[in-house]
Amino acid sequence: MKKKLVLILAAIILSTERMYLRPEQLPFKVMIASAIIALSSLVALPLSAAASADEIIRAKAVSIVDGDSISAVINQELVRVRLAGVDAPEGNQPFAIDSRQSLHDLCFWVEAELSSISKDYYGRMLARVKCNGVNVNAEQVRRGMAWVADQSVEDKELVQLQEEARTAKRGLWSYESPVPPWEWHSRGWHSQRSWPGPSMEK
Repeated sequence: MKKKLVLILAAIILSTERMYLRPEQLPFKVMIASAIIALSSLVALPLSAAASADEIIRAKAVSIVDGDSISAVINQELVRVRLAGVDAPEGNQPFAIDSRQSLHDLCFWVEAELSSISKDYYGRMLARVKCNGVNVNAEQVRRGMAWVADQSVEDKELVQLQEEARTAKRGLWSYESPVPPWEWHSRGWHSQRSWPGPSMEK
Protein backbone atom coordinates (compact mmCIF):
# COMPACT_ATOMS: atom_id res chain seq x y z
CA MET A 1 0.00 0.00 0.00
CA LYS A 2 2.79 2.39 0.93
CA LYS A 3 4.69 1.56 -2.23
CA LYS A 4 1.57 2.24 -4.31
CA LEU A 5 1.07 5.58 -2.54
CA VAL A 6 4.65 6.59 -3.30
CA LEU A 7 4.19 5.71 -6.95
CA ILE A 8 1.00 7.77 -7.13
CA LEU A 9 2.72 10.72 -5.47
CA ALA A 10 5.65 10.39 -7.84
CA ALA A 11 3.29 10.47 -10.82
CA ILE A 12 1.63 13.63 -9.53
CA ILE A 13 5.00 15.24 -8.86
CA LEU A 14 6.36 14.30 -12.28
CA SER A 15 3.40 15.96 -13.98
CA THR A 16 3.85 19.21 -12.05
CA GLU A 17 7.54 19.36 -11.16
CA ARG A 18 8.49 21.68 -14.00
CA MET A 19 5.86 24.26 -13.14
CA TYR A 20 7.47 27.17 -11.30
CA LEU A 21 4.56 29.48 -10.52
CA ARG A 22 3.76 31.61 -7.54
CA PRO A 23 1.37 30.03 -4.99
CA GLU A 24 -1.65 32.05 -6.12
CA GLN A 25 -1.11 30.83 -9.70
CA LEU A 26 -0.86 27.13 -8.89
CA PRO A 27 -3.65 24.92 -10.22
CA PHE A 28 -5.70 23.06 -7.64
CA LYS A 29 -4.11 19.66 -8.29
CA VAL A 30 -0.60 21.03 -7.65
CA MET A 31 -1.73 22.56 -4.37
CA ILE A 32 -3.21 19.19 -3.33
CA ALA A 33 0.03 17.38 -4.21
CA SER A 34 2.06 19.93 -2.24
CA ALA A 35 -0.27 19.52 0.74
CA ILE A 36 0.16 15.73 0.67
CA ILE A 37 3.95 16.06 0.67
CA ALA A 38 3.86 18.67 3.42
CA LEU A 39 1.69 16.39 5.59
CA SER A 40 4.09 13.52 5.02
CA SER A 41 6.86 15.59 6.62
CA LEU A 42 4.87 15.72 9.86
CA VAL A 43 4.93 11.97 10.26
CA ALA A 44 7.73 10.52 12.38
CA LEU A 45 10.59 9.04 10.40
CA PRO A 46 10.09 5.35 9.69
CA LEU A 47 12.42 2.82 11.28
CA SER A 48 13.86 2.11 7.85
CA ALA A 49 15.03 5.74 7.66
CA ALA A 50 16.72 5.78 11.05
CA ALA A 51 20.49 5.80 10.76
CA SER A 52 23.63 6.57 12.66
CA ALA A 53 25.76 9.57 11.73
CA ASP A 54 28.34 7.42 9.94
CA GLU A 55 25.84 5.33 7.95
CA ILE A 56 25.20 5.97 4.26
CA ILE A 57 21.65 5.67 2.88
CA ARG A 58 20.78 5.61 -0.79
CA ALA A 59 17.47 7.16 -1.74
CA LYS A 60 15.50 8.33 -4.77
CA ALA A 61 14.85 12.09 -4.83
CA VAL A 62 11.28 12.30 -6.15
CA SER A 63 10.48 15.92 -5.29
CA ILE A 64 12.26 19.18 -4.55
CA VAL A 65 10.45 20.94 -1.71
CA ASP A 66 12.57 24.10 -1.70
CA GLY A 67 16.23 25.08 -1.95
CA ASP A 68 17.29 23.05 1.08
CA SER A 69 14.80 20.16 1.24
CA ILE A 70 13.93 17.14 -0.86
CA SER A 71 11.36 14.37 -0.58
CA ALA A 72 13.05 11.01 -1.07
CA VAL A 73 11.95 7.39 -1.23
CA ILE A 74 13.88 5.27 1.27
CA ASN A 75 12.94 1.58 1.39
CA GLN A 76 9.51 2.40 -0.09
CA GLU A 77 8.92 5.14 2.50
CA LEU A 78 8.51 8.81 1.52
CA VAL A 79 10.80 10.89 3.76
CA ARG A 80 11.49 14.61 3.83
CA VAL A 81 15.23 15.31 3.99
CA ARG A 82 16.78 18.68 4.80
CA LEU A 83 20.27 19.60 3.65
CA ALA A 84 22.33 19.79 6.82
CA GLY A 85 24.18 23.01 7.55
CA VAL A 86 22.44 25.23 5.01
CA ASP A 87 19.33 27.41 4.89
CA ALA A 88 17.79 28.47 1.57
CA PRO A 89 15.45 31.37 0.74
CA GLU A 90 11.81 30.38 1.18
CA GLY A 91 8.27 31.56 0.51
CA ASN A 92 8.29 34.97 -1.14
CA GLN A 93 11.96 35.67 -0.41
CA PRO A 94 14.12 36.77 -3.34
CA PHE A 95 15.84 33.80 -5.01
CA ALA A 96 13.49 31.26 -3.39
CA ILE A 97 12.39 30.01 -6.83
CA ASP A 98 15.95 30.14 -8.20
CA SER A 99 17.25 28.19 -5.21
CA ARG A 100 14.62 25.48 -5.66
CA GLN A 101 15.37 25.29 -9.38
CA SER A 102 19.09 24.93 -8.61
CA LEU A 103 18.45 21.98 -6.29
CA HIS A 104 16.04 20.53 -8.86
CA ASP A 105 18.78 20.60 -11.50
CA LEU A 106 21.14 18.85 -9.11
CA CYS A 107 18.91 16.17 -7.59
CA PHE A 108 15.48 15.66 -9.14
CA TRP A 109 14.79 11.99 -9.90
CA VAL A 110 18.38 11.09 -9.03
CA GLU A 111 19.68 8.33 -6.76
CA ALA A 112 20.90 10.41 -3.83
CA GLU A 113 23.45 9.40 -1.21
CA LEU A 114 22.68 10.53 2.34
CA SER A 115 25.36 10.68 5.04
CA SER A 116 26.15 12.46 8.34
CA ILE A 117 22.52 11.81 9.23
CA SER A 118 20.82 13.37 12.25
CA LYS A 119 17.50 14.99 13.16
CA ASP A 120 16.57 18.62 13.73
CA TYR A 121 14.51 20.06 16.57
CA TYR A 122 11.28 19.04 14.80
CA GLY A 123 12.38 15.45 14.21
CA ARG A 124 13.09 15.94 10.50
CA MET A 125 15.97 14.12 8.87
CA LEU A 126 19.12 16.20 8.32
CA ALA A 127 21.80 14.87 5.99
CA ARG A 128 24.69 15.64 3.75
CA VAL A 129 23.27 14.86 0.33
CA LYS A 130 25.20 13.82 -2.75
CA CYS A 131 23.59 13.70 -6.18
CA ASN A 132 25.67 12.40 -9.08
CA GLY A 133 28.71 12.65 -6.81
CA VAL A 134 28.13 16.33 -6.00
CA ASN A 135 27.82 17.49 -2.38
CA VAL A 136 24.68 19.54 -2.93
CA ASN A 137 24.77 21.13 0.54
CA ALA A 138 28.08 22.76 -0.37
CA GLU A 139 27.06 23.37 -3.99
CA GLN A 140 23.95 25.33 -3.03
CA VAL A 141 26.12 27.59 -0.86
CA ARG A 142 28.79 27.88 -3.58
CA ARG A 143 26.17 28.97 -6.13
CA GLY A 144 24.80 31.61 -3.77
CA MET A 145 21.50 29.72 -3.50
CA ALA A 146 21.64 29.16 0.28
CA TRP A 147 23.19 30.56 3.42
CA VAL A 148 25.32 28.66 5.88
CA ALA A 149 22.79 27.88 8.62
CA ASP A 150 23.13 29.99 11.73
CA GLN A 151 24.05 26.96 13.84
CA SER A 152 26.69 25.75 11.33
CA VAL A 153 28.99 28.76 11.25
CA GLU A 154 31.85 26.60 12.53
CA ASP A 155 31.82 24.49 9.34
CA LYS A 156 34.91 26.02 7.74
CA GLU A 157 34.28 24.54 4.30
CA LEU A 158 30.77 25.97 4.06
CA VAL A 159 31.81 29.33 5.48
CA GLN A 160 34.64 29.56 2.92
CA LEU A 161 32.27 28.74 0.07
CA GLN A 162 29.83 31.37 1.32
CA GLU A 163 32.55 34.02 1.43
CA GLU A 164 33.55 33.16 -2.14
CA ALA A 165 29.93 33.42 -3.30
CA ARG A 166 29.52 36.73 -1.48
CA THR A 167 32.69 38.15 -3.05
CA ALA A 168 31.64 37.00 -6.52
CA LYS A 169 28.08 38.31 -5.92
CA ARG A 170 26.56 35.02 -6.96
CA GLY A 171 22.86 34.32 -6.55
CA LEU A 172 21.33 35.91 -3.47
CA TRP A 173 24.59 37.82 -2.88
CA SER A 174 23.79 39.96 -5.93
CA TYR A 175 21.61 41.84 -3.45
CA GLU A 176 23.40 44.37 -1.30
CA SER A 177 21.99 43.06 2.00
CA PRO A 178 20.22 39.71 1.58
CA VAL A 179 18.17 38.67 4.62
CA PRO A 180 18.59 35.04 5.79
CA PRO A 181 15.44 33.00 6.51
CA TRP A 182 15.84 33.05 10.30
CA GLU A 183 15.81 36.88 10.25
CA TRP A 184 13.08 36.93 7.61
CA HIS A 185 10.79 35.03 9.96
CA SER A 186 11.69 37.10 13.01
CA ARG A 187 10.77 40.27 11.11
CA GLY A 188 7.43 38.82 10.03
CA TRP A 189 8.09 39.32 6.30
CA HIS A 190 7.16 35.71 5.48
CA SER A 191 3.47 36.65 5.77
CA GLN A 192 3.72 39.55 3.29
CA ARG A 193 3.22 39.32 -0.48
CA SER A 194 5.90 41.88 -1.28
CA TRP A 195 9.40 42.26 0.08
CA PRO A 196 10.31 45.56 1.76
CA GLY A 197 14.00 44.66 1.66
CA PRO A 198 17.08 46.07 -0.08
CA SER A 199 17.24 46.98 -3.73
CA MET A 200 19.70 45.49 -6.19
CA GLU A 201 23.21 46.87 -5.93
CA LYS A 202 24.10 48.84 -9.04
